[in-house]
Amino acid sequence: MKPLNQPERRTRLWQFTLLYLLALAVPVVASYYLFSNNSLADENARLKKELDRTHQEQSQLVARFDTLTHHLQHIDAVDQRMRTESNDLVLGKLATSNQDYLNDIAVSLSQLRVDSAQLQIPAHRLLARDELRDFSLFRSNRSTIDALRQQLAKSGADAQSTAHMAEELAQAKQQIIMLQASLSRPVPVASSGGGGAAAPPPASAGAKQQIALLQDQVAFANADCIRQRALDKKTRSKERKQLLEASRTAFVKILQDPATDDLKQSIEKTLEPINVELGRPPRFFGLF
Repeated sequence: MKPLNQPERRTRLWQFTLLYLLALAVPVVASYYLFSNNSLADENARLKKELDRTHQEQSQLVARFDTLTHHLQHIDAVDQRMRTESNDLVLGKLATSNQDYLNDIAVSLSQLRVDSAQLQIPAHRLLARDELRDFSLFRSNRSTIDALRQQLAKSGADAQSTAHMAEELAQAKQQIIMLQASLSRPVPVASSGGGGAAAPPPASAGAKQQIALLQDQVAFANADCIRQRALDKKTRSKERKQLLEASRTAFVKILQDPATDDLKQSIEKTLEPINVELGRPPRFFGLF
């Protein structure tokens, strides 16, 4: 038995089917246009490329930093050896080795500076700049340490030279005293006839020349000590000028009556830089 409204039912069924297919087609078409483009694939590729670049730059920076760290470790080891070493030859080799490591650090920093200009990750560029700044401070401080170490070595050498000079001065003074004592000692001379008084023999010219030479050498050593003290002062300082003036006065006093021509030439050669620094005529030694 057929329903009476069969045509209407058939019509309603077709209408429902068409409406359902239309409602289903809208999200399907939207999903197709939304997910069928390459935006997600491009984003994934971009992220993967950026991750690979990050790993590459990090590996490059780690290699540079490890190289710098090894150089610092070598420098520290050499410094520790230099604190306990007393052999001048070994100290010279250690200083040369340290300078080689410092040159290697300079080369590595130059390479790091070139690499930092090519880095594309901002954090990596900032890290490289911080490392360059820190090592710039290290090199500056290292230069100060080397200068202080050289000054300390120079001061030690000057102290040894001063001690040696003082010992030589003491020996020279002792020789002068012995010569003067030997010249002033009366020697008994047999008198002819009665018992006349014994007269001391006249001092020989050679002995007098020896005493004069020793006295001039002592005066020269004292004047040279004053000059060395002046050279240890700061350039153009008042104390340096005063000490140089005192040294020049002592040298000129010896030049008034030098014992030998060699001593005169040595004093004139020593006075030349002193006169230049004091603004005196280079060869004017006669008067003050």
